[in-house]
Amino acid sequence: MLTTQQLRQTAALSGARDIAAIEIDVGLTHLLQLFHEKGLMEHLAFKGGTYLRKMVFGPKGRLSTDLDFTCRTDISLDDLTLGLLEALAQPWHGLSFRFDRDKDWYLTDEGCAANPVLAHAGNPTGIKIKIQVSTRERPIRPVQSTRQVEQSYFRFLPFTPADIPSLALEEVIAEKIRAASQRSKIRDLYDLSEIARRPLQKELIRSLAVLKLWNSGGPGLDFERFRTRIEAGSDYDLMDLKNLLRKDHSPQLGVMITHVVENFQFLAQMTETERLLAADAAHRQRTIAEALASALATK
Repeated sequence: MLTTQQLRQTAALSGARDIAAIEIDVGLTHLLQLFHEKGLMEHLAFKGGTYLRKMVFGPKGRLSTDLDFTCRTDISLDDLTLGLLEALAQPWHGLSFRFDRDKDWYLTDEGCAANPVLAHAGNPTGIKIKIQVSTRERPIRPVQSTRQVEQSYFRFLPFTPADIPSLALEEVIAEKIRAASQRSKIRDLYDLSEIARRPLQKELIRSLAVLKLWNSGGPGLDFERFRTRIEAGSDYDLMDLKNLLRKDHSPQLGVMITHVVENFQFLAQMTETERLLAADAAHRQRTIAEALASALATK
């Protein structure tokens, strides 16, 4: 693990508002490497907000506090959880891991989760992070071994950060759309606003989003519902977001909302197949959903 001086240097170079967020970011890089070396990544695909920072946006992206994965093999949930706990059982490169409560690791109907405390010589009290593994659905697109974007602190690491098996970017975006359709979180809003600045494979993303929401068992993809969630904003915590951004980055809530609504209007331009699945709350169209997933896997 980095020394306190190295963490401070990294925070200064990156313009971070909070050194604790940098400490977590470095800790998550260590965990990705640990899971890679322990063989856990043979069963997992990386995704979520931390994926976007580490694999897409790099130091300019928002910091994150958790690791999200999708299970991509037939490994049992018990074996997966055991492998996760065994990986965290011993100190590794100056980091030690502990669970302060029995409820800091648990199984759910859709996967497993752990909330370990990461401690090191510079911070024996430690920092709590979140690890979540979803077994709800398999990746639709081929999983890609993805190189991590260079960070200034990589030169301090006792290892070379490995390429990490990850969901395809379009599938990560589709999951962000699903999340934003179901809840109003400022981190989702910010991520989608930043994603919208990039060239997008709109048809592919929309089809994936249709399937993601169909798989969730709730309402299907609906741009008006998505827009309403985005524009609601009553639960948006701007200070929470700012603490994860560089000091020179102060996003405007209204600008982000407008940017997302304008740039994701393509979600309303569904094909007949997509409309059929979006309206299929009873899940009667499984054959059509499976055919679309198969087509997207090779598109």
